[in-house]
Amino acid sequence: MKNAFIIEDLSSLNSISMNVAGPIVASYGLRTLQVPVQNFVTQTEMEGTIQTNYAAEWLRTMFKTAHQQFKDAENIGLIGYLGKSEIIDLIKKSELINDFQLLLIDPVMADNGHYYPLLDATYCNRLKQLLLFADVVTPNVTELAFLTENQYSTLFSEEQIAAVVSQLRGLLKKNATVVVTGIETQGQVGCYWDDGVSCGTNYLRKVDGHFYGTGDAFAAALLGELSEHAQLSECLPQIMERLQASIRNTLLSENDLKLGVDITPMLRRND
Repeated sequence: MKNAFIIEDLSSLNSISMNVAGPIVASYGLRTLQVPVQNFVTQTEMEGTIQTNYAAEWLRTMFKTAHQQFKDAENIGLIGYLGKSEIIDLIKKSELINDFQLLLIDPVMADNGHYYPLLDATYCNRLKQLLLFADVVTPNVTELAFLTENQYSTLFSEEQIAAVVSQLRGLLKKNATVVVTGIETQGQVGCYWDDGVSCGTNYLRKVDGHFYGTGDAFAAALLGELSEHAQLSECLPQIMERLQASIRNTLLSENDLKLGVDITPMLRRND
């Protein structure tokens, strides 16, 4: 059985981050091994003081044990929100980082032209060092701009996105794939992908609102699809349609969107 490591935060009282990624990845028949790098009481954009539980020594032990136990196995990995430069350094220096046959890094740190609470340009620069290990990187438009030191704009054309993606690819390993999410144009939202050989776009009609956890769900589903050697041109439209169904379900059943997204349509068993 193939192992899928999920290395990101656990936001206990929300359907985001690891609470979203774990079930989606597991639905692809993968052994899901979850490494919560920080445990938040709730997500960082909720009102009030941000409460988190973080233990560096525990993480060192976790990474060491995981490497010893699974170094000769078939492993893939998803790295999402980390939230501390120290955590980036721990991952980068661990032996586990070299144990993945496929590693997807979602550089979660910003949206709508702004960094998330507790994060800044220093964190972004540290995260760039980790991207050197990635086979697939999935920034949103803001993260793409910040990683390449470009000015964020809501009016990026497809040609401009392609040019900035080319800049980002210069920071990655030679054959890395980039999938840019959250591109909005003419009432639609979609993604641009470039695998170094070919590129393309996929769009759906935008549902108004900000839906927390959708990026986590997208990255998890993409990892699942790639674990089955799916082609981007085939799997991305399917992922986006399922994500749109999740958003519509959430609107029908949830009043507080900050609590996260209904991932039921994202689960592989529902195909």
